[in-house]
Amino acid sequence: MNESTHNGLPARPDAPAERQARASLLLAADVGGTSARIAVGGAGALPPAVTGPGANIRSSGPAALAALVPTIERALDGRPGCDVRRAVLGISGAGPARRAEIAATVTTLLAPLGIDAGRIDVLDDLTAAFLAGGVGPDGVLLLAGTGAVAARFTGGELVARTDGMGWLLGDIGSGVWIGRKVLEAVAADVDGRRPRTALTELVGEALGIDLRDGTRSGTGDVRQDLIRAVDPLAPADWGRLAPLPGRALPDPAARRILDRAARALAADVQRLDPGAELPVVLAGSVLTSEGPLREELTTGLDAAGHPALAVAGSGLPGAWRLAIDGAR
Repeated sequence: MNESTHNGLPARPDAPAERQARASLLLAADVGGTSARIAVGGAGALPPAVTGPGANIRSSGPAALAALVPTIERALDGRPGCDVRRAVLGISGAGPARRAEIAATVTTLLAPLGIDAGRIDVLDDLTAAFLAGGVGPDGVLLLAGTGAVAARFTGGELVARTDGMGWLLGDIGSGVWIGRKVLEAVAADVDGRRPRTALTELVGEALGIDLRDGTRSGTGDVRQDLIRAVDPLAPADWGRLAPLPGRALPDPAARRILDRAARALAADVQRLDPGAELPVVLAGSVLTSEGPLREELTTGLDAAGHPALAVAGSGLPGAWRLAIDGAR
């Protein structure tokens, strides 16, 4: 906006310092692989969040970041982006390997909204999730959603991590990993390589195909039906199948998948905190949802002697706290 002047002189453009002084909004985002939650408001209590599609470039490709723009526009609710004093976006997949790339893409995408690049902080979703747990400055974050990673924090700073290497190289115990193991078990069933599993009917229902008797087969071969249904799916889509092992219990194949996931996630924590001396924050859709996997994992962590367990339903409160701190 321009300032009006006396004596009929043309209005002069606002100086950057004046625009900065007027900027009063904070923007916080918790961006996972399947959904994003974004809040915009003045410094103070966390305002209601707007929810939109996720944006993890590892599991959904680089174009996924563009999905953030309409969600941020809805969160701004007609307010100009130039009024954003500090924006903190915790984005799944924005670890050191790709943070610079993701940050450059995000600042380019938000420029048309008027949000200045110098006011945008892009980080991975770990720090925000840990802070949201409210256990203090020291502890371990165990996050299993689209991906899976454990991180140790000292003085509020991330000092060590394990896994979080993406679906191709790791992320054991994540929703994508569980979904992939479900598909492998079903494929082995319909191909006759492994015993029958109750997961097959559940996957058939989820994909809209008949995998048990093939009476409605589109190809005449249920194996080919499965291939045709799965081929178009992005890795993030496999995560939609993650709840199925819990529904299929006591099916042996489902039990094996859940047991392996729980062991892997517990081992991640143990590597970062061998003496079980630190509190643990659980985050991500796999661990914030009640079910047999979380029950098995928390039972094991309690038995190991960790002083506290907390569940962070969203990293948004942590991102909001970082935005407030960054605006000072």
